[in-house]
Amino acid sequence: MYSIFSLIISHRRFFSLVLTSLLSLLMITSSPVRQAETLRFLSMTIFFPLQVVLSQTTKIGNIFSENRHLKAEVVRLSATVAELREKSLENQRLRDMLDLADDFDYNLLPVRVIAQDPSPALRSIVVTAGSTDSIAMWMPLVNERGVVGKVVQVMPRISLVQLLRDPSNRTGVLFCRTRATGILETENGHDFFVQCRNHEPIEVGDTIVTSGLGGIYPRGLNVGVVKKIDKDPDPLFKQIAVALSVDFNHIEELFIMRLSPQWSAFRSELDSIEFDND
Repeated sequence: MYSIFSLIISHRRFFSLVLTSLLSLLMITSSPVRQAETLRFLSMTIFFPLQVVLSQTTKIGNIFSENRHLKAEVVRLSATVAELREKSLENQRLRDMLDLADDFDYNLLPVRVIAQDPSPALRSIVVTAGSTDSIAMWMPLVNERGVVGKVVQVMPRISLVQLLRDPSNRTGVLFCRTRATGILETENGHDFFVQCRNHEPIEVGDTIVTSGLGGIYPRGLNVGVVKKIDKDPDPLFKQIAVALSVDFNHIEELFIMRLSPQWSAFRSELDSIEFDND
């Protein structure tokens, strides 16, 4: 129905000419009385209803046009809201990172994650800093929750980072309450554990931080908490299941700690020692 009205409106000049011609012939060939009756009939049955129909059709066309504009406005506003929501979340993350920066005396460089390992294991990421930013191999990365990983390859403007969850990674850790040390390990990148001696009084919920003994991470960086304690078949050791503090599936902004690996400094000290051959 709407298509018929649209056709009439779009060719209204042609239809007006045809209708006028027919009415003119009818009026010319009719008597005065017949002409008056014809005019009344046309006015009541054609002209007035047609005027109403054309008026409503115009309104419908305006409604469709307005609807299109409103839909476009809804799409635009939805995009704006999504952008503002993302900026709000980013702002909160950056505020948390600023609080972290205030808690450390280290030289921290903020970076963004621009690429990541496409495999489900998610063993590495690429960040927006390189040798031009004085980034070097083995520099650790952290966020507001704790340790993320370390730099393993440096290019002029980007760096490759090995994440803590990489099965080939080994990290020295310290149990804050008992001061026991161990090595954080994983076989699949999802389940993490530390082997401890059976006599250590480890409890579920104990906080775990970096021990500083590996030469890369300074002591005291947050790693996670004890999730479960499994008795190992070995009578001397027990396996401690660890829940990491960092959510590696949702890392976007990080800090690189611009410090030299400790073992590099130790090596320099050893190289400087002169031994007597006597």
